[in-house]
Amino acid sequence: DGLPTLRAELARLQAAARTRKITLEGASDAIASANLQSRIEGLATAAGATIGSTESLPVETRDGYRRIGLRFSLNGPYTTLVRLLAKLADATPPLVVDNLQIHGVLRRPGLPMAGAADTALDAGIDVYGFRSDEKTANALP
Repeated sequence: DGLPTLRAELARLQAAARTRKITLEGASDAIASANLQSRIEGLATAAGATIGSTESLPVETRDGYRRIGLRFSLNGPYTTLVRLLAKLADATPPLVVDNLQIHGVLRRPGLPMAGAADTALDAGIDVYGFRSDEKTANALP
């Protein structure tokens, strides 16, 4: 009885999957990297995190895609870093987070400690996106 409804739902999901953006835009790796950097800076700003530095990572070819990566150094309260990670997890096109390192900021002895949620943390994070290489892009419908 439910088969027509399931088929309609399948057709809807397939149409949505075809229109979903899964790769970084850019005619070259450098442009895709700049687009990725801009996207992550926007997500960090929206989350309230401050990016200290950005470093490009080597591009790798994987199964017809080009893996574009950036390493970020940032700081902010714990809740801000968690918000940024949530935004990265929900990003379109999908992004991959790797090599996450979080360190507490040292304070001088005798200074009062703020609450754990308000304590500033330093973090390093690698973020990757994928760009279609020319062969894959030409094969896509």
